[in-house]
Amino acid sequence: AYAAFTLPHPGGISSFLVEQALPLGGGSNVVNVILVDFRAFDTYGEITVLGIVALTVYALLRRFRPPPETLTVPRVQTTGSQNTRLLDDFAEPDPGADLPRGVMKVPTVLVRLLLPIAALISIYFLIRGHNLPGGGFIGGLIMATAIILQYIVGGIIWVEARPRIHPQNWIALGLLAAGGAAMLVWWAAKPFLSAISLDLHLPVIGAVHLSTVLLFDIGVYMLVIGSTVLILVALAHQSLRLHRKTPVQSDPPALPLKVN
Repeated sequence: AYAAFTLPHPGGISSFLVEQALPLGGGSNVVNVILVDFRAFDTYGEITVLGIVALTVYALLRRFRPPPETLTVPRVQTTGSQNTRLLDDFAEPDPGADLPRGVMKVPTVLVRLLLPIAALISIYFLIRGHNLPGGGFIGGLIMATAIILQYIVGGIIWVEARPRIHPQNWIALGLLAAGGAAMLVWWAAKPFLSAISLDLHLPVIGAVHLSTVLLFDIGVYMLVIGSTVLILVALAHQSLRLHRKTPVQSDPPALPLKVN
């Protein structure tokens, strides 16, 4: 045991990854280069599993919805004039309205204004990730958080009535982008998931370095957005029972007493 612990430590691969990240991977962010270049096949498998898990969670929760009798509002919230304001504020939103009604109207406007800002921030982290801290995973989580805020503030029904956000489409496009980047190198007679770089000199922007690694990272970005939103929205659908509004039923008339 003493001899085993006193032997010189064998050289690992960490020094190789640090030294060859820029020459072979084209980026100075070693972690991101490992994820989308050196270990890109593992990353592709991981995002594929993530997409399968998201679709499985969605399918299971869609199948096992609560029974209809549990979707009604408690009777104490459906009777009495003192609860009218509460029912108006938390009633099921109108999908065709421009904004949700009630107390959530102002927060919804603010959150909608923050969505394009969050999108720009997420794209910024996506593009800078090959050389600076960031990447597809971080950018995808930022964008997914901004989308989830739309559901939290605007309501599930109101947001889903807008056809611009479909998590299943994001998952499919993410897998296609990552798979396309992996197979695109075959046209250059290179192995699967190799990197092809292209240097351009644009008039206004200047030198631009493009690579198939960026397309792969975009696929990771889109799939993280789709999977995160799909799982959380599938879970949030169970809360719709709190927003169902049933017509108020009056008490049945009392039966007259029979006097013998």
